[in-house]
Amino acid sequence: MQPASRRLSDRPSSGGASLPDWAREAADDVDLRVLCDVVVRRDIEVAFPSYAEDQEFVDHLTASVRENLRTLQDVLCARMRLSDVRLRQPLTFGAVQARLRIPQSALQRSYRVGFVAMWETWAARLRAHAQTADISRDETSDALTALTLAIFGYQDHVAVQVADTYIREDEALSRSRAHVRQRLIRGLLDGDEDRLSPSDLLTIGYEFDAHHVAVLLPEVAEGAAGRLTIGMRTATGARQSLIYPSGLRSTVVWLSRLSPWPGELVDRLRAALSTAGVTASLGEGRPGLEGFRRTYAQTQDVERIRAAWGPERSPKVINYSEVGLEVLLMRDHDLARRFVEDELGPLALDNPETARLRETLDTWFRLGSHVATAEFLGLHEHTIRNRLRKVEKLIGHGVGERRTETQVALRVMTLLANRP
Repeated sequence: MQPASRRLSDRPSSGGASLPDWAREAADDVDLRVLCDVVVRRDIEVAFPSYAEDQEFVDHLTASVRENLRTLQDVLCARMRLSDVRLRQPLTFGAVQARLRIPQSALQRSYRVGFVAMWETWAARLRAHAQTADISRDETSDALTALTLAIFGYQDHVAVQVADTYIREDEALSRSRAHVRQRLIRGLLDGDEDRLSPSDLLTIGYEFDAHHVAVLLPEVAEGAAGRLTIGMRTATGARQSLIYPSGLRSTVVWLSRLSPWPGELVDRLRAALSTAGVTASLGEGRPGLEGFRRTYAQTQDVERIRAAWGPERSPKVINYSEVGLEVLLMRDHDLARRFVEDELGPLALDNPETARLRETLDTWFRLGSHVATAEFLGLHEHTIRNRLRKVEKLIGHGVGERRTETQVALRVMTLLANRP
């Protein structure tokens, strides 16, 4: 300790500058080692009871309290301005709490409890000093008010710094955990991981012993996908969901159920996505870890088909079941080409006339009537009828026969044409 004559002269203004000299002397007489023990004990009892036996944690807490006490005493004794207070140990302790996932509410509670203990000790010392020095009741009351304002002004100043440190550390750790989580999921999708440890499962936060449906959102970033996932779970009653950013602006969402996914729930999922107005590729419901991988792979297949069709021809929401045949055929381009030639015959020739006929047939399949097709293409209904008769001659059967195969052949022909 410095001599009182030196401590009380040539002092900078501070949060404790309004304390009279006798009150500053009282503040300087407080035994900080004893007070530190009191504050640490109360903090552990009230805010951190589960860490009472964790010596490393207690050491961090003690170092934080000790530095706070020394600095607060300097502020009260006007040796330091409040605005100049820069702390190290309390900020380190805030980061420790973030790493231990201690709620910020516990951090705030510890500061309230600790600073109340500090106020009680300094107020008692001030009253005792006032009584010994025969200070009037009014002067004592004014000094107590100034002491209270100084202590809790310091508390506010420090608590803001510590809270900011806690938040920054927590955000950094969250990003780090997200990175670990993404790496684990990527390993599962690549087949590098077949068995996860309990800690890995906890990090991912998703149960794989279930029935999964993957939804690829190629134009939705991770943050927005989180909001969409709420709607998807509400529509389907899914038990769990898992969000995985597959790119800067694309996201995959898995939904899981304990039982298989009936067609009705898949239809609800599709309707929810359509209502949201997003582009989405849906896999089929599949069980277990292998199903988790398989339904994801299906969304990738669907997305390749979508890209080959192009945005103008592709529906916004596509189920794998709708394009499974295209996916199968496009894995062998020679087989796909033979399928198109067998189904379409001369209609597959590459010339303007057959292109117009294919467009007419495809539109008729989609709209279901001569009138709607004529209106959509801006033609007379008789023109549509004549074109469809020409189509029937080229393919060798009525347009209503082998409808599924003919539609698939038209779509696969577009895929082959658009393939790099």
